[in-house]
Amino acid sequence: MSLNLAALHECLDDMPMAVTVIELVLDDAGQPIDWIFRFVNPALTRLINVPAERLLNRRFYREVFTFVNSKKWLDYYYRASYQGEELQLHEYSPEISKYLEMKCFPWKEKGYCGIILTEETRARQLQYRLDHLVHLAHYDATTNVQNRNSYESFCAHFAECHGAEVYLMPDADRCELWDLGAMLQPIKGVAAPADAAAAQSTAFGAGPSANQSAGQDAAQGATVRGSTVGVFFVDINDLKRVNDTFGHDSGTFLIRMVSDKIKEELAGYNFQLFRIGGDEFVVIMLGIAQEQLSALEQRLKAAMVNDTVQHLPQVLAAVGSAWHTCVQSLEGLVAAADQRMYEHKRYLKATLKPRQT
Repeated sequence: MSLNLAALHECLDDMPMAVTVIELVLDDAGQPIDWIFRFVNPALTRLINVPAERLLNRRFYREVFTFVNSKKWLDYYYRASYQGEELQLHEYSPEISKYLEMKCFPWKEKGYCGIILTEETRARQLQYRLDHLVHLAHYDATTNVQNRNSYESFCAHFAECHGAEVYLMPDADRCELWDLGAMLQPIKGVAAPADAAAAQSTAFGAGPSANQSAGQDAAQGATVRGSTVGVFFVDINDLKRVNDTFGHDSGTFLIRMVSDKIKEELAGYNFQLFRIGGDEFVVIMLGIAQEQLSALEQRLKAAMVNDTVQHLPQVLAAVGSAWHTCVQSLEGLVAAADQRMYEHKRYLKATLKPRQT
């Protein structure tokens, strides 16, 4: 194929993005093994830092980048050159250590393709930094669990998703649910929603994106009114004493130990774990049965017994729980779990005997 190089240079030499036309090289079996640069513009030579005379009419792997073993580009270029596909790629180029946006398209004759390349290394670096900042904003650096920001976001979105007016009676076995929206819908000629009290929401987010926290992701999955909610409140024992007596490294070890034990005991269940203060953790479990929550509470309390690390508390943390159905706002349920945690803490102080040294 004879390219009109003069016309290409006239049109493309002043373009700010890198442009090349390549011819694919096939083996005897018709499989791509290399390619040859047939046209390059100045922007491409600057992008890959190789002069045009070392590129034109030379094979990429055999003559230009001989030290590169990866042949990651061949499949893309074959699809464009021989199968007529147009591809847009965002890939890392090990040849030049840069991230690239690449647009590949078939040229005028089979076996050739045009490629437009734009560097996006800087954009990738900025995105990584943004993702890191988002992670720091929503995750606790010591334990890598969700922090108070995520907790407050979770609670706010939980309240938004549960749009009924709910009244919790502290000593009652059930709550009264008044859904004004559902009551008014028949008046407007709209069918009332189906009863979803038996449904359970177990959708949980894996982590925050650049625009949304993990708490928002998880709470927006909890849209079923009447779903059961269980809460654990976990408070580390004697953290200040450990910090003051043995140093902050020991305090950090204690915090991580408690966090790890919570995750170990709840593994296999859908739960959200938040570190909401220096020594406080909150666990929220949607769609859990009351019997399951009670059993897990006993497991958590047993896991907090420490008979191995002598300078840490005999019981690493106090645990309290609360459970209810028809919950619109989580704050009251968390407060109830907090109160029961303090009951456990008072019990521990009254019953624990000093260690024998």
